[in-house]
Amino acid sequence: MHNREKSSCWFFAGLWVTILLTAVYWHFAGRDFSAFILLSDNNIEQVAFNEEVKVYPHDGYDGQFFYALALHPFERITATFNPPSENSLDRPFASGIRIDNPVLRTKRIGYPLLAWAANGFGQGGYLPFALVLINILGIGLAIGICFLLTMLFKAPSYYCLMPLAFIGTWICLFRDLSDHLGVAFGLLSLYFVVKKRFWAFALMGTAAMLTKETVIFILLGSAFSIGLSALRQKQYERIMLLSFPFLAYLGWSAFLGWHTPSDGTLLKHFDWPFAGIARGYIKALPLPLFWLGTFVPIALISLEGLLELWKNRLHSLFQPVTLIFLFNLAFVLLLSKAIYEDPFSFARNMLPLQYAAMLLLIQQKQGVSWFTIVVSTGTATLFYFASILNL
Repeated sequence: MHNREKSSCWFFAGLWVTILLTAVYWHFAGRDFSAFILLSDNNIEQVAFNEEVKVYPHDGYDGQFFYALALHPFERITATFNPPSENSLDRPFASGIRIDNPVLRTKRIGYPLLAWAANGFGQGGYLPFALVLINILGIGLAIGICFLLTMLFKAPSYYCLMPLAFIGTWICLFRDLSDHLGVAFGLLSLYFVVKKRFWAFALMGTAAMLTKETVIFILLGSAFSIGLSALRQKQYERIMLLSFPFLAYLGWSAFLGWHTPSDGTLLKHFDWPFAGIARGYIKALPLPLFWLGTFVPIALISLEGLLELWKNRLHSLFQPVTLIFLFNLAFVLLLSKAIYEDPFSFARNMLPLQYAAMLLLIQQKQGVSWFTIVVSTGTATLFYFASILNL
């Protein structure tokens, strides 16, 4: 068998593991895909709400807003851009579900729009399943791109399974979040830059930005590494293609926020690095233990990446993967406290950094240390079983 065909077995193994673990979680969740949504009873109007979806007596999680968007994506976009009356967005929509910040949520239209399409373009009755399916395919896409990059970097192909050891991967899957799908689109954009397919980068980068804007640092690292040489050589068409995802996102944000204010920006609250984690330890158990479980594997792979850069004396500073790693690390260290609100937010927002560190190590030394892999796998396994026990 050809080496590439042998190596591809790792990709299919990762996809099957994802499907199997999702099926087990679904079984313990009462065989109800709506349990992934975590819809809060605080955000529904009982008179208008007629969906057969499990409702919880707590605040729920962000997946409930993606679900609401996927029910009526185009109507939501219209209502966000042009609210029919003052404060109308504070009231539940026709579906009976209230969205807390319409502009911020609707900016991330990519995931719910794909789920709407998978739900028979809104005509099917299996939207909760469609949301989970899209995320499983997103994980498969991320593993597939990592597989292609391991082949490109001449590293062992089994490292493409590393994303399954990231807690954020499972948080996004079990809570119907868009972060992992956005990262998958961002990684595909990186692959297109490496292969010098700039039209494909423009299209896929736009899809990434309209799915989860925090992938911007993956796109910036990819675009900046090529953009400098393109600018020196006056390749303006290439520069426009590299800029297109960012311009598209700015245009989309301006369109949605034209008549509707939004307080949803990661730059709105500045804080000391990791201050949120420190506050987490002040609270009662088991939160500090969860903080430790999310923080340690991320710190390990990030430190390993920094050490490898130091060994190479930054000779590869302007390569795409290096810039992606440094940009995401700077984001974690310097920007807002929004990513430290709770362990779940921290783990999901750290996904781009974990991917960047992993790809940097694969490119620079063709592998990640087994200690980092064991710790990451162990914490992800504990999180998985804890999630089942808490259902």
